[in-house]
Amino acid sequence: MAPAVQEMVAATYVRDIGASRRFYELLGFHEHSRGEAATSAWSALRHDSHEVLLTATTPPLELPQLPLLFYFYFDDVDAAVEVIRAGGFEVLHLGYPPHALGGEAKVLDPDGNTVLLGQRERPASQPPLVREDTSSAVCQVRDIDGKRCRQEARVKLADAAGNSILACLDHADEILVTVRGAFVASPGDEGISGYLSRRRG
Repeated sequence: MAPAVQEMVAATYVRDIGASRRFYELLGFHEHSRGEAATSAWSALRHDSHEVLLTATTPPLELPQLPLLFYFYFDDVDAAVEVIRAGGFEVLHLGYPPHALGGEAKVLDPDGNTVLLGQRERPASQPPLVREDTSSAVCQVRDIDGKRCRQEARVKLADAAGNSILACLDHADEILVTVRGAFVASPGDEGISGYLSRRRG
């Protein structure tokens, strides 16, 4: 029998424990323990059963520049965004992807780590989302000479900044190869798993 995971702690190295603690407190976390030594310090923050561990060293560790990302789901993402903005942080709204029908937003913590905020369910108080139909749409990408493309739009592309565009397959291929962070945001919501299953079939 495989062992059962009882808890998961998200941990990250930070430059300033105090600044990082104040940021994560805006997300509803509260420090429950801390420690300090001559060359290191840590702060453990908890929100219900979720925990974030902040660690700092003196001098700071030379860590590789890896894309660290935290994703927090909230019962009211708009309220969370208001609190974070009131705390002095810039928050970018990313739209309403299938995994966050109530909305998704992005903010950088004091160390530049990406923190995504999402709400799984769309509240009953909000009108249902209108799905974009690409079946009769024309590609929104202009050719290199500025002429409008006349091909049928087959996919919707997006990026982490919340920009999106309907594109024909030729322009979609070009965008996915040349634009860093671009991805297919299919209105059909089948994503990569659907594509791979068709390939296997």
